[in-house]
Amino acid sequence: MDIDVKRLSDELLEIRMRYTGEETQHFLLASDIHLDNPKCDRKLFFSHLDKMKALGGRALFFGDVLCLMQGKRDKRGSKASIRPEHQGANYFDLVFKESADILGPYGKEILMMGNGNHETAIINHQEVDPLANVVQQMRDRHKAVTEHMGYQGWVRFVFYKQRGNGVEKVRRCTLFFHHGAWGGIITKGTMGGGRYASIAPDADIIVNGHNHERSIVSHPCYRLAETGKVKVTPRYHVQTGTYKEEFEGGNGWAVERIVMPKSLGGVWLKLTPDRQSGVTVSLEPAV
Repeated sequence: MDIDVKRLSDELLEIRMRYTGEETQHFLLASDIHLDNPKCDRKLFFSHLDKMKALGGRALFFGDVLCLMQGKRDKRGSKASIRPEHQGANYFDLVFKESADILGPYGKEILMMGNGNHETAIINHQEVDPLANVVQQMRDRHKAVTEHMGYQGWVRFVFYKQRGNGVEKVRRCTLFFHHGAWGGIITKGTMGGGRYASIAPDADIIVNGHNHERSIVSHPCYRLAETGKVKVTPRYHVQTGTYKEEFEGGNGWAVERIVMPKSLGGVWLKLTPDRQSGVTVSLEPAV
């Protein structure tokens, strides 16, 4: 399937896909990868990227791609939490370069990287923009198409078919993302879906990360079309999990705080233009 990516504004990324029938396009939705942290399950992460690539899919990252807690002035720093390849006086440079090197081969499939609180903390305290550096290096050295997005924003999926008379037949699906603000040990962040929906009522899919929970919850909506037709349409709230395993070993911050074990991996989003007027959405955990 032919795919074009257009950055229409600071907050909107449009993904245009030319289709002929009912082809399904796969997307890996992921956040809280913490790629530079020793506790990141890199084997699992790159197995998902390889599967995505084999499917002809694309990937969207919604914050905390990096961890970045080992800077000189970071009170959270720990000598046990830095990878050997990042040990040096130019710590941030080393993290940015290595990240660009290992993500670069997927640079034509990773369509966006949005900021998370770990990235914005570095911007605020170190005056360095982590993902801007990584994305630029990926573009320079690997010809990546990756866009650097903010903490929240929109992704508009557009399926189009060229007709003989030159008029496009279009199917659309809209995703709103926010890196995250709410958690909940018992509810696992699922109650946040209604709050995000009140922020972005026009979204078909709502995605957040931050709390390292992974869930897929359907919130059907009762909608009135301009034609006057009333129908129930699906809306999905997706939490994208994490690739950082910090509960094993019996010690550490997560164990002391009893933040609970988390599901590792992101979420597969499958989009298929249907014969009527919309896009069929299918979601499942990436395991």
